Amino acid sequence: MKQHQVLTGAVNPGDHCFAVGNVDGAPFTAYGSGCDLVILGSDFQRVQIFPGTSRGNIQVGCVDCSQNGKIAASYANNVYIFEPYPGTSKTGGTNKLGVEWRETGAFSVDSLVTNLSWNHDGTRLLVGSNAIQLWGCPDLM
Repeated sequence: MKQHQVLTGAVNPGDHCFAVGNVDGAPFTAYGSGCDLVILGSDFQRVQIFPGTSRGNIQVGCVDCSQNGKIAASYANNVYIFEPYPGTSKTGGTNKLGVEWRETGAFSVDSLVTNLSWNHDGTRLLVGSNAIQLWGCPDLM
């Protein structure tokens, strides 16, 4: 067993760097660890990691999960959206949740994001920075 399979890293400081969501009734935890976004199953086993190298090695500031499995994560003034899709991991194995998250969207705001909050069904995202903004996908509303 490799060390990174057990120790994924500590949660970034702050009240908004972790969140709990659900995929088909199965709970999961998403959190920022340094520049990485880490997803753990209900047994705290690693499900997936999005490395920060693909986002300029900027520390994850805020994370929130919707009740249908969507994850929003902020990196400075950029917000990225990840959605679950049925499938297997890139290593060919399956995780207990039976899904793999993919980046499905991104947007920028004018200042550092300090809070994220999904509405219950994951169709709108409230973003707190110097201003409060409500973002939504027109296809879902």
